[in-house]
Amino acid sequence: MTKLLVAMLCIFIIAQLVGVFTGATILNDINQNPYVNSMVVTNNADDPMNAVFFILYILLGAVVMVLLIRKFSFFPILFQLMEFMMIASASSIAIYAFLRLVFDMETSTLFGIFGGLVFSGIRIKVPQLKNAAAILATAGVGTVFGISLGLIPLIIFLILLSIYDFIAVFKTKHMVEMADFVVKKDFAFTVTAKVKSEKPGEKDKRIDLGTGDLVAPVMLEVATLPFNPMASVFVFVGAVVSFGLFISLVYKKKMVLPALPPIVAGMVVALMLGFLVGAY
Repeated sequence: MTKLLVAMLCIFIIAQLVGVFTGATILNDINQNPYVNSMVVTNNADDPMNAVFFILYILLGAVVMVLLIRKFSFFPILFQLMEFMMIASASSIAIYAFLRLVFDMETSTLFGIFGGLVFSGIRIKVPQLKNAAAILATAGVGTVFGISLGLIPLIIFLILLSIYDFIAVFKTKHMVEMADFVVKKDFAFTVTAKVKSEKPGEKDKRIDLGTGDLVAPVMLEVATLPFNPMASVFVFVGAVVSFGLFISLVYKKKMVLPALPPIVAGMVVALMLGFLVGAY
C-alpha cells in the first residue's frame, strides 16, 4: 500500500515540476517567440468571463467524449487518433522548454514540434511511455491555461471545475464511465502507479489518476509565476499536501472520489496563507 501511494505521489510531484519548468520557460519567451505567443488563447486574461467560457468548453468536450465512448467504443483507432493529436500538440510545448536549455528559440521551436509528433507516434508502439506522455501533455496544457488566464479568472475557473468534477462523479457519474473506458484501453488520459502483488496469482495493485487532476495545479502554479515565484511555491506545496491526503483516503476507503475539490481547496488555502504570512 505504502509503495503504491508513494509511487503515485511521486508521479504527481514530477508532473508539477515539469509543468512549472515548462511554464517558466514559456513565460520567459512569450514576447520574443511568435510560436510561444500564439499559445495565449484569450484577448483579456483578467476577464472573469473567460472562466465561464472555458468551463463551457470543458462541458462540451465531456459531452462529446461520452457520446464517442457510448457509440464508437468498438472503434479504438478513433481514440488512438485523439490521443496522438493531444500528446503531439501538448508535449511539443514541454519538449520545446527542455530544448531551450541548449538551443535558441528557432531551433527549439522546430524540433519541439517535430519531437512532439515523433514522441506521440512512438507512444502508440510503446505502451510503457503512457505516464511520460501524460506528464508532458499535462505540462503543455497546464502552461497554455496558466498563461491565458489571469489569477482571479483562473481561480474562478478551478472552483467551477471542482464543482463540475463533484457532479460528474456523484451525480451524472459520466466521469466514472469515462475513467473506466480510458483505464481499460490504457490511454494516456490517465497516469498509472503499479505495484506487483506479493501473492502468486493475485493481480498487481494499481491506482489511476486523470490528467485533469494533474493539469489543474500546473495552471495555478504557472499563473502565479509572473505575480511572485514564491506564490507558485505555496500553490505547489498546497497541491502536493492536499493530493497526498486525498490519495491516502481514496486507497483506504476503496472508493471513487473526485480529486479536484480537495486539490483546488488545498492550493487556494496555501495561496491565501502565503498572503497572510507576507511571503509575497
